[in-house]
Amino acid sequence: MRFRFISLALLIGVNFCSSVAAEETINIVAFNAENLFDTSDDPGNPRDDTYLPLSVKNSMQPGHDQKCEEFNGTAGFYVEQCKTLDWNEGTYHTKLKRYADVLKALPATPDIIVIAETENKQVLEDLVSRELATEGLNIVQLDSSDEPDSRGIDVGILSKLPIVGTPSAHVIEFGRYENECGKTRDIVQAGFQLPDGETLHVFGVHFPSGRSPFNCRIIAFQELNKLVKDLPENSLVVAAGDFNINCVEAPSDAFTRLMVRNGWYASPVIKSGCRAPGSSRFVDRILDNWNTWSFLDMILVSEELSPSRPSTKDWFADLGSFSTLIVSSEQIMTDPENKGFIEPRRFDPETGRGVSDHYPVGMRLLRRRD
Repeated sequence: MRFRFISLALLIGVNFCSSVAAEETINIVAFNAENLFDTSDDPGNPRDDTYLPLSVKNSMQPGHDQKCEEFNGTAGFYVEQCKTLDWNEGTYHTKLKRYADVLKALPATPDIIVIAETENKQVLEDLVSRELATEGLNIVQLDSSDEPDSRGIDVGILSKLPIVGTPSAHVIEFGRYENECGKTRDIVQAGFQLPDGETLHVFGVHFPSGRSPFNCRIIAFQELNKLVKDLPENSLVVAAGDFNINCVEAPSDAFTRLMVRNGWYASPVIKSGCRAPGSSRFVDRILDNWNTWSFLDMILVSEELSPSRPSTKDWFADLGSFSTLIVSSEQIMTDPENKGFIEPRRFDPETGRGVSDHYPVGMRLLRRRD
């Protein structure tokens, strides 16, 4: 298999729909929602206790604070947030609105949205019913990831396209590396019907975080590749979401081999190093450099969607359209130390400002034949 990059000038906030007719364009977005939890307590998941109304937390004392310390340590930001954050209905609804506002500010609502960090299907039902009710979106969220090691968050998918078959979730097994890798989010697989009747197979991912060794993300990627190999030959495949592969790891030989040997195609900017652009700020702790960027969020396509090889299929990926999507001032802030560095504005429950600590990324599929 051959892996070729298409060079491009990356545009932040690019109109990735362009002027191609809607029926000839499929817009795909990956957008980490950053802790999209509802306000209800899940008794089976003590890691959701941060995201509860303060009145509920007080009614659970003293057990609530003890659980906070068990899973977040006895001091620091996260344990204090677990104890004192008032994640009430008003805050939750503001979070949903901020997220939806970004999607609605895009030139057109995406046809497929892969969403990391969703607690359950209910949060996506609330998002759609409250903020995106006119968009005709189908929901895939299987609430399957192991709890509490994965914090009970999953990858969800929203799509304007009809769902084909039954979506499934796949556990990533780390084998002898389980102690160092722990648990992670399941890979979500769903099929969607394209306008010409062809099935687009979408894999939503959220690989182990940067706190774990790079080897854990390599294993997760290999599990993804196994799932793709089980599909019928010449299938149209997209893998999207939070791969958590940072700007140091992405240019590595290991990552390149994973891409090349398994027929993945992607924009070259995902391997371009630690300068902007990127979907998230990356802290290079070795050099103590905070002004670096990574495309933790990616959209990859199978070789059948490559624009640089022949195909009998009607669709190809416009790799040059891959970009970060910054469409609202709520997505942007300068760093807290006031040095002027730009970074994604996380949602602040106290003020209701911000959206997520990730920027969405987008890419489009186009008709190969008219």
